[in-house]
Amino acid sequence: MLILSLDTSSPVLTVALHNGNMIVGEETTWMPRGHMAKLIPFVDVLLAAKGFKIDDVTHMVVGSGPGSYTGLRIGMVIARTFAQLLEVPIIGVPSADAIAYRNIPEAGIVCPIIDAKRGEVYTALYRPNDGSIERITEFMAILPGELAKKLLDEGHEQVVFAGDAVKLYEGVLAEALGERAVFAAEEAWWPRASDLASLALPRIIAGEFDELYKLAPIYVRLSQAEEMWEKRHQG
Repeated sequence: MLILSLDTSSPVLTVALHNGNMIVGEETTWMPRGHMAKLIPFVDVLLAAKGFKIDDVTHMVVGSGPGSYTGLRIGMVIARTFAQLLEVPIIGVPSADAIAYRNIPEAGIVCPIIDAKRGEVYTALYRPNDGSIERITEFMAILPGELAKKLLDEGHEQVVFAGDAVKLYEGVLAEALGERAVFAAEEAWWPRASDLASLALPRIIAGEFDELYKLAPIYVRLSQAEEMWEKRHQG
């Protein structure tokens, strides 16, 4: 079994290879732009460095968001193309799940916060579950102040925040939540391809794959251009 996993939902491009539950190799680099041009060469370099060919891949795993609209589309298209050409199964794993998995708390919950622009964050809440994580809410786009109120109303004793929106809204969340708020270090803000594969492995073992042409990114809300188009045509 050779699992190729990738994520392009953030300014970090990440690709990994797993042989069963063992990480064979992983490459992660800062890349705010240029995912389309760099992703396939990135995959080729990783495969060659570990002595594999693309035909050795038996399963595809792709980060499905939420995150950058453009980045998500690029990763999804390339992952689906690989799966189709190689005739291998594919699984989409929410990128936010991977952020939560990397920041599993000993107590309390973890709350990935991804910059959604327009003063909002993409988020969901997770709790530890037998060495992994369990998502306990739907994905949402929400103002940081409203998120803080929600967390206070629900009475969570500790909340671990991780994601690129930490640098934008740490002050707001810390002021509202006080010592309940814990902020992850910057290196743990981003989805990692190796974590995507680890989260996908139980589904791979169970043979629970996504349908190639139904697998789509998690957008949470329409893009600004799509919202404008809808408003114009509804009018």
